[in-house]
Amino acid sequence: MDARAVRALLCCLVVLGGMGASVGLAPLVGAGTAVGHDGPIAADVDGSGSGIDTDSTSATAADAHVSSRQEEEPSLSGYYRINVEIDLHGNGSATWAVEYRYRLDDGNETVDWESLRQDIEDRPEAYLESFEDRREETLVAAENETGRNMTMSNFAVETDESADPQYGKVRFTFDWGSFSHVEVNRIEAGDALEGFVIDERTRLIVSWPDEYQNASIEPEPDDSGERSVLWSGEETREFVDGEPRIELIQTGGDPIQSPSDAREELPLSWLAGLGIGLLAALAVGWWWMTQREESGDRDGDTSDQPAGSVANAEPATDVDEPDEPTGPPLELLSNEERVMRLLEQHGGRIKQQQVVAELDWTEAKTSQVVSGLREEEQIEVFRIGRENVLSIPDDADDRVGLETDADEDELDASGEP
Repeated sequence: MDARAVRALLCCLVVLGGMGASVGLAPLVGAGTAVGHDGPIAADVDGSGSGIDTDSTSATAADAHVSSRQEEEPSLSGYYRINVEIDLHGNGSATWAVEYRYRLDDGNETVDWESLRQDIEDRPEAYLESFEDRREETLVAAENETGRNMTMSNFAVETDESADPQYGKVRFTFDWGSFSHVEVNRIEAGDALEGFVIDERTRLIVSWPDEYQNASIEPEPDDSGERSVLWSGEETREFVDGEPRIELIQTGGDPIQSPSDAREELPLSWLAGLGIGLLAALAVGWWWMTQREESGDRDGDTSDQPAGSVANAEPATDVDEPDEPTGPPLELLSNEERVMRLLEQHGGRIKQQQVVAELDWTEAKTSQVVSGLREEEQIEVFRIGRENVLSIPDDADDRVGLETDADEDELDASGEP
């Protein structure tokens, strides 16, 4: 073999040896990378030289997820129905409950109930803050509409579930002060809901205490019970001016009896007795007239009497008009004394609206003064139709007479006028 052949053989051996070394190193590189994942990786992706701990990376990602969820705006979308429940109280306040219901038995995929429930339990303040902000706008509008100073307090939120049907519930509650207008024994509610709108997924339910009975309700409710009414927004409903309106009368729980009901309950035996009594009265009247005519015939014609006899007859006396009560001027009287003076001027009975007109007071001020006099048993209050009537009790008149006689006795004893 010549020198040229030897050199060619050597070159082939060198090439083959280099290829074998490359193939032998490849598994070692791969193995080194896999081992590096068990601990800190020797080299960063960005080449900075500091290692990255995979456990701390996972914890940081979880914290970021929780933080992101907490920063999200609270949402109650995907609900099946909203129940707005208003429980009226005798002092004019009301307890509100706004309940969002989510169906759990119809494959509802629009909301993850368990996630929503957990989110509300984790951060109830966020949901309450959003709810309170919306109620604040409602409060301002109601104050402007009614002219009453109102308050909202005791906000709370809770979650619950029902079995049949299966509902997930988010329930907000709060107290609304001066929600209703109260006047003596009457509650008028609804003016704070002027322009209230309920859509097809909303129901409005209003209830009241046992000692009250409804006198009038507008508009006609979709359903009602002894102590509650319900309006359902099967189709979007917007109450017109003056609606909804609920007027309640305190009766101690007894039903309000209309005149037609009284006539229907009048026993037939009473009607028969009234008929017999009327016939008897007519018979007595006929007999008396007959006897009078016969007596006139026996005494002679009255035209023969002297003309002066008629002139000498005592003239008929007119009924004296009640004297105006004397006493201090109105500006020196208390509010209660002014109302009592008006009652005396009108014979012991006057309509409450007439007190408002004559004293130029507001209805709220008049109602407050009347309530105080009623609690002190100085006056009585009853209704004629839709109006309150004030009257002085009979025993109050007796007390006034006794006090006047006592004062006169003292003056006589002292000898002073």
